[in-house]
Amino acid sequence: MSTGVDETQTASGFGPDRFDRTVPPLRIVTATDVLAPVGGIEVCVYEDTTALVTRGHHVDLLYTESGVQRADLEILGVHLRGPVTVRFEPSRALRGLASFVRSAYRVARLRPDVLWLNRSENIIWAQVVSLLARVPLVVHLHHAPNYRLQSQLMTGVAEFVAVSEYIKSVWVARGIQADRITVVHNAVPLDRYPVATEAERVAARAALDLPDGVRVAMYFGRISRDKGVLTILQAWRSLDLDPTEARLVFVGDAASADDEIGELLRSFPEGSVAHVPNQVDVVPILHAADVVVAPSWAPESFGRTTVEAMSAGIPAIASDLGGSAEVLADGMERLLVVPGDAADLAGRLSELLTWRTSEPGLGAAVHAHVARRFPYEPHVDQLSDVLLAHRSRRRTRASQVPRGNRAVIAR
Repeated sequence: MSTGVDETQTASGFGPDRFDRTVPPLRIVTATDVLAPVGGIEVCVYEDTTALVTRGHHVDLLYTESGVQRADLEILGVHLRGPVTVRFEPSRALRGLASFVRSAYRVARLRPDVLWLNRSENIIWAQVVSLLARVPLVVHLHHAPNYRLQSQLMTGVAEFVAVSEYIKSVWVARGIQADRITVVHNAVPLDRYPVATEAERVAARAALDLPDGVRVAMYFGRISRDKGVLTILQAWRSLDLDPTEARLVFVGDAASADDEIGELLRSFPEGSVAHVPNQVDVVPILHAADVVVAPSWAPESFGRTTVEAMSAGIPAIASDLGGSAEVLADGMERLLVVPGDAADLAGRLSELLTWRTSEPGLGAAVHAHVARRFPYEPHVDQLSDVLLAHRSRRRTRASQVPRGNRAVIAR
């Protein structure tokens, strides 16, 4: 997300003295498809990259397409290099491989300590670059494998980082050894997703043309069945709430090829369901919500939307699956629902839409849950440790670092 920067508070959510300058800075190369917050991975790359730079590390960020994050990244000291093609297309295999070789020589001139890949589907590009530039490769696993044989392309990877225990289990089931994967839970800088003041909440609702007294349920993401949108609509219909009492707001792409979803959307009374396009900064929209819903039918890798909402003091209802169940474990299980069960979701919505009056301490409780279980500074500490462990270890066949030999590294 595009945010301002002042002299005392950095992008990582803490001051500039966090970095221990007795440790020589790393030279890191990573890549992104687009310099814009089009998805959770792009937001994670932006936040983690700027946090690493804040700690004094040198990061070269290769990109395929420029975007709205460019200015902030440059201001924060990230070295941008592009456009660079990192996706492998079988129909253009020879041309693609030739491009990857050129990337490798370009990366070699940067003399990096580590190559940090954030999209595992781009492993062919990363392997070519890692081998030819002789730089250790760390792969950050943000999601499940994209294709059946993907794990077989991971030979020689120095270490894997998984965003949740769930994602680690998925890759282990595909053949990656468990001791090669370090779990570093995703986290968000709390200062970027602050709890709204009453004035900010009123302003956020006014900007969306929502009456101040109306209760608001909000969904972020694609309008698709697998994301639980059909379940949301069925639950909302069963509640039969007048638009003067409550509104359902979808934030994201409005298009849907699902006829049943389209029919349900058209059946609601005027004003009951609203749509807001994708935003560079979702926080002002998030502040208009009373509750966020993320009842995906498929397991989420982590549940970033849930964590963002709870950071802002807004309860988030999610499916009892995958990373979402992990996020809400240890105290917030009441926010979990059965995937695809509209009645279960309706019951939870009915309970939580009025929490500001019926349970006014819930906002502080969900914020505290995120601050305790997914603090951002330790997240960056753990990521830094993984990357630092592979400093100056030139790419060889035995590229893993034995866990027992890893020293405690000052951050």
